[in-house]
Amino acid sequence: MNLDVKLFPEMLANLAKEYPDRPAVTCRDKTITYGQLKLAVDHCAVKLAGAGLQKGDKAVLWGVNGIEWVVAFYGIIQAGGVAALMNYGLKASDVSTLSKMVDASWGIIGGNSISIADPAAAGKALAVGGIPVPHIFPATAFVEMDAFAPLTKEEQAILDEALTRTQPTDSQVIIYTTGTTSLPKAVLQSSYSILSNVEGCLEILGDEFGSSLCLALPMFHSYGLMVANTYLSGGRHVFMTPLLKPDTLMDMIYKNHITDMCSVGAIYGMLTAMPEFEEKLSGQMHLCIVGGGFTTPVEMMRFEKLLGGGKLLCGYGQTECSPVITLESYDDPLEKRAVSVGRSLPNHEVRIWNEAGGFAAQGEVGEVVVKGPSLMNGYYKLPEEKQAIDKDGWLHTGDLGWFDPDGMLRFAGRIKDIIIRSGENITPVEIEQVILEQPEIRAAKVMGAAHPIWGESVEACLVLKDGTFNEDDFRARLKERLASFKIPSHFFIYDSFPLNENGKLNQRALHTDMLRKLYELALTEAMNEGLRILDLKLMNRSYSVVPTCSMIQQLANQLGFNEEEEGMIRLSVEEMLTDRIDNAFEENGLIRMEVLLMPQWMRLRFTDTGRKYSLDSEEASISARIILANVDAYSTGENAEGETEYCLDYQYEDDFNVKAYLMKYKEF
Repeated sequence: MNLDVKLFPEMLANLAKEYPDRPAVTCRDKTITYGQLKLAVDHCAVKLAGAGLQKGDKAVLWGVNGIEWVVAFYGIIQAGGVAALMNYGLKASDVSTLSKMVDASWGIIGGNSISIADPAAAGKALAVGGIPVPHIFPATAFVEMDAFAPLTKEEQAILDEALTRTQPTDSQVIIYTTGTTSLPKAVLQSSYSILSNVEGCLEILGDEFGSSLCLALPMFHSYGLMVANTYLSGGRHVFMTPLLKPDTLMDMIYKNHITDMCSVGAIYGMLTAMPEFEEKLSGQMHLCIVGGGFTTPVEMMRFEKLLGGGKLLCGYGQTECSPVITLESYDDPLEKRAVSVGRSLPNHEVRIWNEAGGFAAQGEVGEVVVKGPSLMNGYYKLPEEKQAIDKDGWLHTGDLGWFDPDGMLRFAGRIKDIIIRSGENITPVEIEQVILEQPEIRAAKVMGAAHPIWGESVEACLVLKDGTFNEDDFRARLKERLASFKIPSHFFIYDSFPLNENGKLNQRALHTDMLRKLYELALTEAMNEGLRILDLKLMNRSYSVVPTCSMIQQLANQLGFNEEEEGMIRLSVEEMLTDRIDNAFEENGLIRMEVLLMPQWMRLRFTDTGRKYSLDSEEASISARIILANVDAYSTGENAEGETEYCLDYQYEDDFNVKAYLMKYKEF
């Protein structure tokens, strides 16, 4: 590829001219050559432009990896449009929302979580998102047989006009960042930014690229999109599969003698766990690129050993930088590659920004900032104060890192992931590294959770190697390496961590589940002592009895008591209140009634300012005898103020789980 090319249509035209019969993309045992790819893209662009697509129109592309996806992507851009790349695993409502967010007016549907079961439902989701029905196409429409026919004069004229619409730095691609607490941001990229990123990667790796690639990444993600273009730009053969299953990937690599692969650490981990990995792939693969590194240096070293001669290179990036920021070279020693994420791309500048508002010295931890031609054009429709690029052109990544003496970036976590416990700033990555050095741990993620005293607590989620875990011994080992305030409060054990469609850790899902487990622990602890959910003070007046009884009856219904039991509970509360009001009160006395939930029963606890009396004494009133007849258990005691407490207990139905009931209505 001519590295001066900064537009996708130019790149495709050059490739088709130089390698017309060379295979470009293979998926599902179907292959398209560079010549065919160029013709199919031309037809797609003509069809869209002829249907009315104008310069800058947003076109949603929603589907799994495949030849149809590749053709539609280049076709949208060649027609002058902006390709909005949608995650194929999204729900229909999410797609509608994100389509509206970017003012999409066109849509192309491939295989996705909705269309596979119901193509009409997928079209409806785009229509709900504001896209006119005549502007919605199936991706297969652009790879039909006539897609490879030469253009007519009329079609060529439409294409020629469309090709004049776009400049290299125009926004041509929208990629959504991963939303954590709010809607994702829509990142605007251009041919120039993506191909500048390609150029930087080519300069670092040079001739180390093999002739073929297994793309084990979704192309709606900026990483997958850039890597695909890196290999295609050199006339190489890109193999892809719609779904990233380890057995499918292994068979594809083995049968097609693929030399290179690009994926995330989790996918490589699943591959190496397969019994036939070493037998089939050892010695065949030359270059494996991984984004973000492995969970531990030891795991990376183990994988490279299994490659039998190939090398594993780590990189680091963000969608906002199209996406690669740093990348390791083939000549870097393994001991350096195992603990870093590489050097900055040659045509970019990467620095560390400190808290004082300046650049940090070598070895000092701070925010990673980057400047260069790969930077995005900005977030769509967000105001200036919410943009990530400052007035001097630096992209603030929100990631923490530092450079070692060899100029290699060491990743230290996310700024937003910093845990502040009792005023101390704690970096989760530091704790994770120590945890992962322990022999029983396969994977670890440390996160914070709100705490009423400390501000935040340190919590750890773990995946074990063999299922055995001695928490006391584990804590003792951590205390030898970490300050006491950095030791996690709880260790939550998982069979595996949730992953998103990219094969990366779904931190949001894991954090939500961790909070759910914390809440459940807190409920268990509170319920063992009595979880107080209601605390009322009733004046010495009989008119307070009726509304109070009605409220308690409704509560009993919610807690699974049947109709007969509800009546018994109401009756006993009514008699208790009436008896105390009539017989045990001073003129201005109060009755305090509390509702406490225990694991197996509900407790109603009454306290008043009147004289003590016994429900089961010989002199007990009629009300007292009614109460005893309608309660499962009765007891008395004294509180800290020396006042008498009367406890009426009611056992739940056998199949009612009060903890599950409370969990059901808690939002995380």
